[in-house]
Amino acid sequence: MSSHTKLGIWTLIIIVSLVVLAKFSGVSASKTYSFDFTKGITLEYTDNVLREIVERNLKGVEGDFAIFIENMSGDERYPLAVNEQYPSASLYKLVLMAAGLKEEEQGSLKMEDTVSATKAHLTDVLGSVDFGYEDVSGGIEYTIEEALTRVGRISDNFAAIMLTEKLRRGSTFDPLAKMALELGMENTNLNPKGDELITTTASDIATFFKKLYKGQVVSKTVSDKIIGFLALSKINDRIPAQLPKEVKIVHKTGELSRIRHDAGIVYLDKEVEGASESAVPKKAYLLVMLSKNLKYENDGVEAFANISKEVWEYFSKKI
Repeated sequence: MSSHTKLGIWTLIIIVSLVVLAKFSGVSASKTYSFDFTKGITLEYTDNVLREIVERNLKGVEGDFAIFIENMSGDERYPLAVNEQYPSASLYKLVLMAAGLKEEEQGSLKMEDTVSATKAHLTDVLGSVDFGYEDVSGGIEYTIEEALTRVGRISDNFAAIMLTEKLRRGSTFDPLAKMALELGMENTNLNPKGDELITTTASDIATFFKKLYKGQVVSKTVSDKIIGFLALSKINDRIPAQLPKEVKIVHKTGELSRIRHDAGIVYLDKEVEGASESAVPKKAYLLVMLSKNLKYENDGVEAFANISKEVWEYFSKKI
């Protein structure tokens, strides 16, 4: 037998041995390491089970997508196009709520203070009459608490515009842009030029919700208030659509023409009556789903609902 033949046999033996060793030494074959050194969330590796869930449900859906999934109490994580810019749609309201509640915590704003504007002005700013205001005429007025409630419950655009204008009035530095920077959302542009749209990334939205989960959006008090407002959401055709009704979900949707988003925290632990709010954060996972250039918007909504269902089934088996 030639020396080359012997070398080939030994090489084959070594390769087979390494494969067998990996199989029986607890090394997971479902995880592929993938490092991203750009700014934003740390992408330590990709979980192939999550990748398969996403790819299977996006197959055949025409559009562009950015997805981020992370088990907040484990080490499973899946990123897709997380640093690509997407129109934020109503996801900018997450920063708005944080900025408003920061002012309230500092005493420069009170929940009983009011915001007001004419329907004509709000329609001009938005570019159309907001849903639900078709038969309203004249002026519109809410307390700060009412405005925040409407933003959280139905993503009210008129309430958001009034609150934004109140916060920005007299400020030398845009409080929303300042808040985004404080939160580490460095790739979110809240002051676009001309007809450009407010943009963000899945990475930045994930950063917001990770801080919210940890009680670090401004403070624990502010974080809890944001969670309370977002938990009121009536727009539940994406992340919550196919999940058990008892599951606690804190999320925010966004939508424009050919755009559908949903992002938030899904809690895995069952709610315990009388449990302390200061306790260790419950088991949960983060799910951020952004889309743009959708050919059919309903297809995007359905795909997101299906992804959410399968991700829930995957993580819920682990608790």
